[in-house]
Amino acid sequence: MVLMLMVSSIAISSSCTLQIYGNANMDEIIDSADITYLEKVIKGEAEQTQFSDANDDGTIDQKDIDQVQKIIDGNEDNLIVFDDTARAVKIPEPVKSFVYHGHNSYVYETVRAIGAADRIIGITDRFITQGGNRYSKSYFPELLNNNVANVGDLQAVNYEVINNLNPDVVLTDAAEYYDYTKTPDTAVVALDVNITNSKEACMRYGYIFGKVSEAKEYLDWYTNIENKIAEKTKDIADANKPLVYVSSYNVDTTNFQVPARDNYRAVMAKNAGGRYIGDELSGTGIQDVDAEWVIARNPDVMIFSAANSILGYDITDDKNVTEAIDEFLKRPEFADVNAVKNKKIYMVSHPYILCGGASGLIGTIYYAKWLYPDLFSDIDAQAIHQEYVTKFQHLDIDVSKSISVYPPA
Repeated sequence: MVLMLMVSSIAISSSCTLQIYGNANMDEIIDSADITYLEKVIKGEAEQTQFSDANDDGTIDQKDIDQVQKIIDGNEDNLIVFDDTARAVKIPEPVKSFVYHGHNSYVYETVRAIGAADRIIGITDRFITQGGNRYSKSYFPELLNNNVANVGDLQAVNYEVINNLNPDVVLTDAAEYYDYTKTPDTAVVALDVNITNSKEACMRYGYIFGKVSEAKEYLDWYTNIENKIAEKTKDIADANKPLVYVSSYNVDTTNFQVPARDNYRAVMAKNAGGRYIGDELSGTGIQDVDAEWVIARNPDVMIFSAANSILGYDITDDKNVTEAIDEFLKRPEFADVNAVKNKKIYMVSHPYILCGGASGLIGTIYYAKWLYPDLFSDIDAQAIHQEYVTKFQHLDIDVSKSISVYPPA
């Protein structure tokens, strides 16, 4: 019997601090407990916290209680969000339009998951220019119409277009490439979504877009699956875990890339129950190594991410991906590597699974199925993937007919 993971409640499972002014008690949500805490702060019975000053005017008073009540009721005039650059950004509410200065897919997928994607009016060219590394007719069809403007390259933003669009807010996950002074009349929020912050960031977006209950529902679904994976793998001794190598695919190169132990690619492999080949490398970066480095460590499983010419929601023929895997298997220097001997070479779509797919969750469940087919025999990775695409990405795509992972788990 195949287990399809479903969610019935909307109780968020999170211990992260919601980084929005008004979250006085520093938990994961703004509610009546924050009003109670503010009353104690005003009376001198509790310490002021980072987000106690709900209206950010330098004083804790009744006005802050009023602001929190408005946030709870969903009728605040503005919302002050603490972003990735440690800025307190005041956003006019309600947000009816936004531009996404986007890098990976995580942010837009999160906004789409909570039902606010219909408010987008501009996005970087990588999503809407044919040949762009996030372009997809099947996965991002709503972006490919005249209502969504091209705001330029990630590192060469067309600020004139953004100013003419006059959005309520600009969202960026690449703040280092955005010049805030060029759009002085628009709130700019630097808020990435990734495998380490996805739950709290999703809740911030829930508040920004007035979609708090939708964010809770999405995170309940996410957390339920995440917990299932963790429960199944928690008792596996490190010595019994397969050694996993993860990298971008380039069959012709003599150099290989190894993400360090805290890189999201490494985290995905470890969350799936793998022993990661790059754990000896500290940080979140990626290090170039030669083939001998990989061969000496003898990985049991090798997972490559490939461009959307090989895998993706627009790819329905497995010719390119099977040829890519076959080419790698024929490389003589890797003949004695366990992953090659046992043909445990897998590929995932770089834009839509590695740098997308519920902040690594979809990729992680496929990894787990590949690493432990017997242990995860009761979980249908493709069914979970389909639920994500249908229920939370609101798309009419049959994932079994497109090839975003190979071989299918």
